[in-house]
Amino acid sequence: MDKTNGKYTISGYSFSNKGDYERALKEKEAISYIVANTNMADMKAVLKVYNRSVEKKSFQTVLGFEFVKNMRKNLINSGIVSEDTIQAVPVPPVSAGKADNSIAQDMAEKYKLAYENEHAGRTIRNMVIVFLIVIIGAMMFITYNSKYSVFTYFTDYKTDMENELVDKYQEWKNQLDEKEKELNEREKALGNK
Repeated sequence: MDKTNGKYTISGYSFSNKGDYERALKEKEAISYIVANTNMADMKAVLKVYNRSVEKKSFQTVLGFEFVKNMRKNLINSGIVSEDTIQAVPVPPVSAGKADNSIAQDMAEKYKLAYENEHAGRTIRNMVIVFLIVIIGAMMFITYNSKYSVFTYFTDYKTDMENELVDKYQEWKNQLDEKEKELNEREKALGNK
Protein backbone atom coordinates (compact mmCIF):
# COMPACT_ATOMS: atom_id res chain seq x y z
CA MET A 1 0.00 0.00 0.00
CA ASP A 2 1.48 3.27 -1.11
CA LYS A 3 -0.05 6.11 0.88
CA THR A 4 1.33 9.55 0.14
CA ASN A 5 -0.11 12.90 1.18
CA GLY A 6 -3.16 11.23 2.73
CA LYS A 7 -4.11 9.54 -0.55
CA TYR A 8 -3.86 5.97 -1.72
CA THR A 9 -1.97 5.46 -4.99
CA ILE A 10 -1.69 2.56 -7.42
CA SER A 11 0.05 2.67 -10.81
CA GLY A 12 0.15 6.46 -10.83
CA TYR A 13 -3.52 6.87 -9.87
CA SER A 14 -4.48 8.44 -6.56
CA PHE A 15 -7.61 7.39 -4.67
CA SER A 16 -9.20 9.57 -2.02
CA ASN A 17 -10.63 6.80 0.15
CA LYS A 18 -9.67 3.34 1.23
CA GLY A 19 -12.74 1.68 -0.35
CA ASP A 20 -11.92 2.92 -3.86
CA TYR A 21 -8.26 2.05 -3.32
CA GLU A 22 -9.08 -1.52 -2.27
CA ARG A 23 -11.46 -1.95 -5.24
CA ALA A 24 -8.71 -0.74 -7.59
CA LEU A 25 -6.21 -3.06 -5.92
CA LYS A 26 -8.53 -6.05 -6.50
CA GLU A 27 -8.97 -5.04 -10.14
CA LYS A 28 -5.20 -4.79 -10.53
CA GLU A 29 -4.88 -8.34 -9.17
CA ALA A 30 -7.63 -9.51 -11.57
CA ILE A 31 -5.84 -7.86 -14.50
CA SER A 32 -2.56 -9.54 -13.51
CA TYR A 33 -4.35 -12.91 -13.33
CA ILE A 34 -5.97 -12.41 -16.76
CA VAL A 35 -2.68 -11.39 -18.37
CA ALA A 36 -0.86 -14.34 -16.77
CA ASN A 37 -3.48 -16.91 -17.83
CA THR A 38 -4.45 -15.59 -21.27
CA ASN A 39 -2.36 -15.54 -24.42
CA MET A 40 -2.71 -11.80 -25.11
CA ALA A 41 -1.22 -12.33 -28.58
CA ASP A 42 -4.22 -14.53 -29.50
CA MET A 43 -6.82 -11.93 -30.48
CA LYS A 44 -9.69 -14.46 -30.30
CA ALA A 45 -8.87 -15.14 -26.66
CA VAL A 46 -8.56 -11.40 -26.00
CA LEU A 47 -11.95 -10.83 -27.67
CA LYS A 48 -13.53 -13.42 -25.34
CA VAL A 49 -12.00 -11.74 -22.28
CA TYR A 50 -13.07 -8.32 -23.55
CA ASN A 51 -16.66 -9.39 -24.24
CA ARG A 52 -16.95 -11.12 -20.86
CA SER A 53 -15.52 -8.08 -19.07
CA VAL A 54 -17.92 -5.72 -20.84
CA GLU A 55 -21.00 -7.93 -20.35
CA LYS A 56 -20.36 -8.52 -16.65
CA LYS A 57 -19.14 -4.95 -16.08
CA SER A 58 -16.18 -6.49 -14.29
CA PHE A 59 -14.15 -3.32 -14.01
CA GLN A 60 -15.29 -0.20 -12.16
CA THR A 61 -12.09 1.75 -11.53
CA VAL A 62 -9.75 3.69 -13.78
CA LEU A 63 -7.26 0.79 -13.74
CA GLY A 64 -9.89 -1.61 -15.08
CA PHE A 65 -11.15 0.88 -17.67
CA GLU A 66 -7.60 1.45 -18.88
CA PHE A 67 -7.09 -2.32 -19.27
CA VAL A 68 -10.39 -2.78 -21.15
CA LYS A 69 -9.65 0.27 -23.34
CA ASN A 70 -6.24 -1.18 -24.26
CA MET A 71 -7.82 -4.56 -25.14
CA ARG A 72 -10.37 -2.72 -27.32
CA LYS A 73 -7.65 -0.72 -29.07
CA ASN A 74 -5.57 -3.88 -29.73
CA LEU A 75 -8.62 -5.77 -31.07
CA ILE A 76 -9.51 -2.95 -33.48
CA ASN A 77 -5.89 -2.54 -34.59
CA SER A 78 -5.58 -6.29 -35.25
CA GLY A 79 -8.55 -6.17 -37.62
CA ILE A 80 -10.40 -9.03 -35.91
CA VAL A 81 -13.29 -6.63 -35.20
CA SER A 82 -14.20 -3.17 -36.38
CA GLU A 83 -15.01 -0.21 -34.18
CA ASP A 84 -18.65 -0.46 -35.29
CA THR A 85 -19.08 -4.12 -34.27
CA ILE A 86 -17.21 -4.24 -30.95
CA GLN A 87 -19.16 -3.55 -27.78
CA ALA A 88 -18.62 -0.21 -26.09
CA VAL A 89 -17.01 -0.02 -22.66
CA PRO A 90 -19.70 0.58 -20.03
CA VAL A 91 -18.94 3.47 -17.70
CA PRO A 92 -20.81 4.01 -14.42
CA PRO A 93 -22.68 7.29 -13.98
CA VAL A 94 -20.60 10.28 -12.92
CA SER A 95 -22.87 10.86 -9.93
CA ALA A 96 -21.78 7.54 -8.48
CA GLY A 97 -19.58 9.40 -6.04
CA LYS A 98 -20.05 10.34 -2.44
CA ALA A 99 -23.86 10.62 -2.59
CA ASP A 100 -24.16 7.04 -3.83
CA ASN A 101 -21.64 5.88 -1.23
CA SER A 102 -23.73 7.37 1.58
CA ILE A 103 -26.90 5.84 0.12
CA ALA A 104 -25.10 2.52 -0.22
CA GLN A 105 -23.87 2.77 3.36
CA ASP A 106 -27.41 3.58 4.59
CA MET A 107 -28.78 0.61 2.66
CA ALA A 108 -26.01 -1.62 4.00
CA GLU A 109 -26.80 -0.51 7.57
CA LYS A 110 -30.53 -1.16 7.04
CA TYR A 111 -29.85 -4.63 5.64
CA LYS A 112 -27.41 -5.36 8.45
CA LEU A 113 -29.97 -4.30 11.07
CA ALA A 114 -32.72 -6.30 9.34
CA TYR A 115 -30.41 -9.33 9.19
CA GLU A 116 -29.54 -9.05 12.89
CA ASN A 117 -33.22 -8.70 13.84
CA GLU A 118 -34.17 -11.63 11.64
CA HIS A 119 -31.31 -13.68 13.08
CA ALA A 120 -32.41 -12.92 16.65
CA GLY A 121 -36.01 -13.77 15.74
CA ARG A 122 -34.88 -17.01 14.13
CA THR A 123 -32.94 -17.95 17.27
CA ILE A 124 -35.95 -17.33 19.52
CA ARG A 125 -38.25 -19.17 17.10
CA ASN A 126 -35.89 -22.16 17.01
CA MET A 127 -35.72 -22.26 20.83
CA VAL A 128 -39.54 -22.21 21.06
CA ILE A 129 -39.79 -24.97 18.45
CA VAL A 130 -37.30 -27.14 20.33
CA PHE A 131 -39.16 -26.53 23.61
CA LEU A 132 -42.48 -27.50 22.03
CA ILE A 133 -40.97 -30.59 20.42
CA VAL A 134 -39.60 -31.69 23.80
CA ILE A 135 -43.02 -31.16 25.44
CA ILE A 136 -44.83 -33.01 22.66
CA GLY A 137 -42.30 -35.83 22.82
CA ALA A 138 -42.71 -36.12 26.60
CA MET A 139 -46.50 -36.15 26.26
CA MET A 140 -46.34 -38.84 23.58
CA PHE A 141 -43.94 -40.90 25.70
CA ILE A 142 -46.26 -40.70 28.71
CA THR A 143 -49.31 -41.42 26.59
CA TYR A 144 -47.64 -44.34 24.81
CA ASN A 145 -46.55 -45.90 28.08
CA SER A 146 -50.03 -45.50 29.56
CA LYS A 147 -52.09 -48.64 29.30
CA TYR A 148 -55.26 -46.84 28.12
CA SER A 149 -54.42 -43.92 25.90
CA VAL A 150 -55.10 -42.35 22.55
CA PHE A 151 -52.88 -45.00 20.98
CA THR A 152 -55.04 -47.82 22.35
CA TYR A 153 -58.38 -46.12 21.66
CA PHE A 154 -58.97 -47.93 18.39
CA THR A 155 -57.98 -51.29 19.80
CA ASP A 156 -60.39 -53.46 21.75
CA TYR A 157 -59.52 -51.75 25.02
CA LYS A 158 -63.04 -52.12 26.52
CA THR A 159 -62.84 -55.89 26.17
CA ASP A 160 -59.35 -55.80 27.65
CA MET A 161 -60.65 -53.84 30.65
CA GLU A 162 -63.54 -56.27 31.11
CA ASN A 163 -61.20 -59.25 30.85
CA GLU A 164 -58.91 -57.71 33.45
CA LEU A 165 -61.85 -57.20 35.78
CA VAL A 166 -63.09 -60.77 35.22
CA ASP A 167 -59.56 -62.08 35.82
CA LYS A 168 -59.40 -60.16 39.13
CA TYR A 169 -62.75 -61.53 40.23
CA GLN A 170 -61.68 -65.01 39.18
CA GLU A 171 -58.51 -64.65 41.20
CA TRP A 172 -60.49 -63.49 44.24
CA LYS A 173 -62.93 -66.39 43.78
CA ASN A 174 -60.03 -68.81 43.60
CA GLN A 175 -58.54 -67.32 46.76
CA LEU A 176 -61.92 -67.56 48.54
CA ASP A 177 -62.40 -71.14 47.36
CA GLU A 178 -58.93 -72.03 48.61
CA LYS A 179 -59.57 -70.44 52.01
CA GLU A 180 -62.96 -72.19 52.20
CA LYS A 181 -61.27 -75.48 51.43
CA GLU A 182 -58.70 -74.84 54.16
CA LEU A 183 -61.44 -73.99 56.63
CA ASN A 184 -63.37 -77.15 55.73
CA GLU A 185 -60.21 -79.23 56.23
CA ARG A 186 -59.60 -77.60 59.62
CA GLU A 187 -63.22 -78.24 60.57
CA LYS A 188 -62.87 -81.90 59.63
CA ALA A 189 -59.63 -82.12 61.51
CA LEU A 190 -61.22 -80.58 64.61
CA GLY A 191 -64.35 -82.72 64.18
CA ASN A 192 -62.33 -85.96 64.04
CA LYS A 193 -60.60 -85.36 67.30
